[in-house]
Amino acid sequence: MTAFVRAHRFVSFAQLMIASAITLTLIAGCGSAVSPSEPANSALTEEAFPRTLTDDTGEQVVIQEEPATIVALTPASVETLVALDLADRVVAIAECTCTPAALAATPTVASYTGVDVEAIVALEPDLVFVAAPPFTPEDAITAMRAANLTLITLNPTSVSGVLGTMQLIGDATGRTLLAADITADIESEITALVSLIDQASSVSVFYEIDATSAIYGLAPDDYAAELVALAGGSLVSSGTPGVYEISLETLIAAAPAVILLGDAAYGVTAEAVAARPGWSSIPAVINGDVRPIDGDLVTTPGPRLAEALAALIRAINPEIVLP
Repeated sequence: MTAFVRAHRFVSFAQLMIASAITLTLIAGCGSAVSPSEPANSALTEEAFPRTLTDDTGEQVVIQEEPATIVALTPASVETLVALDLADRVVAIAECTCTPAALAATPTVASYTGVDVEAIVALEPDLVFVAAPPFTPEDAITAMRAANLTLITLNPTSVSGVLGTMQLIGDATGRTLLAADITADIESEITALVSLIDQASSVSVFYEIDATSAIYGLAPDDYAAELVALAGGSLVSSGTPGVYEISLETLIAAAPAVILLGDAAYGVTAEAVAARPGWSSIPAVINGDVRPIDGDLVTTPGPRLAEALAALIRAINPEIVLP
């Protein structure tokens, strides 16, 4: 996190599991639920600039003044900046189907094909949020640093890491207290949702990102893999950290009970999945449990984190009624 926001702590996956078990026990024993405890944010302060921050890669970054112009090259930073009421400071973004309405007219300077470093440098932004390579290419990061731009690298790899990254964005932009309030609310929402799940009984789940040529699901160390677990799913994956591709043989052998189509927005349907060679033997296909889900929602590590968990719960455990 940052050099000056040390009192704020985010619950880990294990802590959420423990909180869920305790809540269920109390419900069974006492007939009423206990409200999730609020994170201790009282020690947070809106420190003056300059600020020295530590980004998600461990790099120390000095921000001399509160940034007035910002470039956001990750979908999560785009959404978080809007949530922090900073849309008017964002001068350029990366192309994304999840772009909030407040930034719909903002120029795009990056896409899946690359980053327009020259355009970014010409904007002379006070701050640039980038993703860790390869999501923002290493050569683009090197070129922006060579142009003396101030960069903060975002790379959350867990649910608590996503909350920490949102706090980092708030700290970097002079919105420490607002970010703390937002993340505290999200944390409470997640804890409440997890309390509804019987963690002793999980459902095997394959989350499909793309299967146009090779088959891609969630890597086991992706933060969204943790969301699947929190939602009551046992993730079918490559089994190798950082590897999203999974072979058909591995997928068939894992026999997922549910397949979630994160690529449904691109026209992929349960019928199309059933027609794929070899897929007809998978239990999820046999039983009609191939279900669409909002891929942008689930795989954007930002302020819609609790919404993403709720969507996963509905898709994995449709019998659970959410508040």
